[in-house]
Amino acid sequence: MINSLIIGTSGHIDHGKTALIKALNGFEGDKMEAEIKRGITIDLSFSNLKNDSANIAFIDVPGHENLVKTMISGAYAFDAAMLVVASDDSLMPQTKEHIEILSILGVKSIILVITKCDLTDKTKQKKVEAEVKDFILNYKNLEILQTFFVSIKDKPSIDELKNYLFTLKPKERESGVVTRYYIDRIFSLKGIGTVVTGSLVEGEIKKNEKLVCLDLDKVVSVRSVQVHESFLNLATSPNRVALNLTDIPTSMLAKGQILSKKGFFRGFKEVDCLFKGEISHNQNVIFCIGSRQVSAKCTILSDKNKEKFVTFKFNKAVFAKFNEPFVVLANSRVIGGGKVLNPVSEPLKKSEKINLLLSLSQKDFKKAFEILSSFHRHGFGIISSYQRFGIEHEKALLIALELKNVFVDKDSLCIYSNQALQDLKNTIKFIISKNEFAVFSAQSIALRINWASQSLTALALNELEKEGLVEKNGLLFIKKGVDFSKIKESLNDKIYTILENSSLAPQAPYNIYDELDIDRQTGDNALKALTRAKKVVRLAHNLFITSSNLNLAMTKLRNIIKKDGKVNVANAKNELGLSRKFIISYLEYLDNFGDIVKSDNDRMFVD
Repeated sequence: MINSLIIGTSGHIDHGKTALIKALNGFEGDKMEAEIKRGITIDLSFSNLKNDSANIAFIDVPGHENLVKTMISGAYAFDAAMLVVASDDSLMPQTKEHIEILSILGVKSIILVITKCDLTDKTKQKKVEAEVKDFILNYKNLEILQTFFVSIKDKPSIDELKNYLFTLKPKERESGVVTRYYIDRIFSLKGIGTVVTGSLVEGEIKKNEKLVCLDLDKVVSVRSVQVHESFLNLATSPNRVALNLTDIPTSMLAKGQILSKKGFFRGFKEVDCLFKGEISHNQNVIFCIGSRQVSAKCTILSDKNKEKFVTFKFNKAVFAKFNEPFVVLANSRVIGGGKVLNPVSEPLKKSEKINLLLSLSQKDFKKAFEILSSFHRHGFGIISSYQRFGIEHEKALLIALELKNVFVDKDSLCIYSNQALQDLKNTIKFIISKNEFAVFSAQSIALRINWASQSLTALALNELEKEGLVEKNGLLFIKKGVDFSKIKESLNDKIYTILENSSLAPQAPYNIYDELDIDRQTGDNALKALTRAKKVVRLAHNLFITSSNLNLAMTKLRNIIKKDGKVNVANAKNELGLSRKFIISYLEYLDNFGDIVKSDNDRMFVD
């Protein structure tokens, strides 16, 4: 198996990053006309270096001070970073800013590369190394793996660096079974169509599979998958990947959009985060996550030392994930960053939200589940656990089962508080208090009460049965002590009365069942009995009419023929004031009579 790594270069402008990549693999990064003209890397440049056991994807990011946002777009995907510092220039402002970004985004492993060593002596080179190492000591999560002194004119120094890079292993990432692919470039090729490049940070992408562009909620097809000029049937993370997409034009796509699987991620206009740095309450900033930058306003929830709980609010939905790193800019300068704690908008009180964020910052998911299940009185779903907590459903379910005083529905992946169960029982009690002939099942109650799952409803009914309020008759429940045979007779009469009173515009069966608080199966059985007794006629799937009302409809249609010489949808609607659905059904029933002939859309008497 070939190890795949993403290694980025970072550092100040003109310190030799692009020249270093070219020396390592022969790739000329500055291909864009504006890049060649200005002599700087404007956008992210991608290339690779490969041997029998490893493939290294290089991301050469710009060092120019006005291009920090582009640098961030690449750095979030790094396994390691080559920090490039020119020996004749030493540590510069953009180098320091890049180091801060690497720290914020969790790029822990740094290879320090002192360049242009043909222009300086050993003393100067060691001084530069010491200066950089002293500065990096300010960032506890960064580690310089090794230092290399190189010159693009000295092949042995380049080979030494190259050989070392092949010994590196990908950094440990949280196991991700769900595809997440950040787009950073979009273009169209003649004869091929839409092509995007980006970093596959989680999961895998297969040739010919369907993905969804989350920002557009649009399904796209992957015609081909390419990793560094090699076409593959499957690309796995982490990797730089180019995709040929169908079913979408380039005009719809934009840098920062995410391709993923449908149903795992939702977008929200605010996220709650752990932030490190200097930021003011209500400050307007640029929030950089993945390869996307979006305007945001911050609300400081809690401020302790340099770590803060902050809510960032956006104008557009952001599809973030728990523990995902971000960087914040103000006036094009880095002011801090951190990790997303709660990517889902929750209308919690400030104190409740702080408690939730504290538990999430400590990855105490059990405590977080307790807080959320208490707040979501009528059910807290763990179906979105991958986005919300970075864990799969199976693990989320195991955590939920550790909670006390809750009911966990394993099928619907929902946690219900005891209050939800009590509220449901009270609803059922209210139904039987106003209608002693009510007939219901767990399914019918769940269909009526949209927050209640069928399993929770079954539990509520079983408890009410133990309390002596309801009793079971087959699969159905009725009020305790009520004669089920009388319920059937009563239901038949009530349904017939409702249909009779509805005249020529009868109610749909499901509306009648709701009105009578009865289960669908019970209602269907009653309608079947009325139909067998020829008291009711079924004209269509959800259209039942009493025989007397149907005769009335036929009489009215015949009267229209006598008056106009014909009857059709138009004049019948005008005369009867009914919807097209009813008119068509009545006209089709009229066709059954021997004295009626149909000509095109008209019905007339036989001559």
